[in-house]
Amino acid sequence: MNRSLVIASAVVFASIGLTACGGGSDKGSDATTTAPTTTAPANTASGNTDAVTVVKVDGKDLTGVDLSNVGCSKQGDRFAIGAGGTSGGVGATLKDGNPPTVETVGITVDGTALAVGPGVGKATVKVDGDRYTITGTATGASVSNPMAGMVSKDFEIVVTCT
Repeated sequence: MNRSLVIASAVVFASIGLTACGGGSDKGSDATTTAPTTTAPANTASGNTDAVTVVKVDGKDLTGVDLSNVGCSKQGDRFAIGAGGTSGGVGATLKDGNPPTVETVGITVDGTALAVGPGVGKATVKVDGDRYTITGTATGASVSNPMAGMVSKDFEIVVTCT
């Protein structure tokens, strides 16, 4: 159980950290949502200011996170999505493919750090144009009381990256 807790915590913080580095509101660049072509830029970033982003954990809206400006960033064959706030954050990394795959998800909600990554949780992504819908079950623990045990929660992230 301690190993799973360490892995889950590492995935959460790495996922949020990756999305924080790549986010932003650079309206002058394009985020590629399909498999890269030789004419697509290798690194792009965009802010999500034109569409509604929804993040739900156990069917409830995620609070404490500014979802009005979600960062979307493409780096090589990886795509990162994320947002932060005073009391939580959400981040995901996807790998290009047909279909794309979810590599990591990190969500902090109500003092609990939740993660999807190698050997922890599960997630899938559906892409419809610029709209990404990531669903699954994340595993984690309370940040203030990690010895309370592991928890698993269903989640849904819907974001449009332009």
